Amino acid sequence: MLVLSRRLDEKILLPTVPALIKVISSNAGLVRLGFEAPADVPILREELTKGAPLPPPFANDDFEGGLESDRNTVRGRLHDLTLEVTLLRMQMRDCDPVVRQTLDEINRALHTLRRAVRHSARDRVVGV
Repeated sequence: MLVLSRRLDEKILLPTVPALIKVISSNAGLVRLGFEAPADVPILREELTKGAPLPPPFANDDFEGGLESDRNTVRGRLHDLTLEVTLLRMQMRDCDPVVRQTLDEINRALHTLRRAVRHSARDRVVGV
């Protein structure tokens, strides 16, 4: 675990996510943090993940509404999968390093897929 000290208004950058964490206030043992991240980056409070059921598995029949509907379904499913991997990483934070590496690789693959879907949607709008 990396432990950092920050003062009021100081920030922590997570460039590979990408995200920014800013100390908003601190008093009487309570720290308020602000998070800036793209909408597709999940940010979860740990207590909300305890015993959380995973969404049902992805099915091929999810693709029925045409190209734009399919793209939205893929984006939504990628978001769900990212949440699932995030939950799994939190639940396995003290796991074997090999397992952690596999989870990191899955996370990188999901980020690559999300970028590809996002870029294909932009290219379609621009007419490329």
